[in-house]
Amino acid sequence: MRPTRSKLLAACLLAAVTIATVTTGTANPFRGSGFQLGEGDAALLDAASRKLYLSEEVELNAVEAWENPATGNRGTVTLIEIFEHQGMPCRRLRHDIELRRTRDPFRFIVDRCKTSEGEWKILTP
Repeated sequence: MRPTRSKLLAACLLAAVTIATVTTGTANPFRGSGFQLGEGDAALLDAASRKLYLSEEVELNAVEAWENPATGNRGTVTLIEIFEHQGMPCRRLRHDIELRRTRDPFRFIVDRCKTSEGEWKILTP
């Protein structure tokens, strides 16, 4: 599974929006973009991710799967690195997403860090 550079970049950018969509409850911003999460997909993806970055007990390479029978979309989230950034504990998660209507799966990496206020935020360059 070797995604193209443009597909990988697009997926990374959309990942940040996905998480924002889950937390703000806004409509799906991916309609018409080629990367379309269906009704409930973002919530399932977020729930799988949370299991990996919220727990102190999770080991490296742990995998959480999600699947939405209503849309036919599914994926996995893998904890691929535990690190520190500017004094904050961080987790690097790899998302592999298979959309029912696309041939090739999407893969993107998201870094999340825990702020001094205790909130997990997406680390942006």
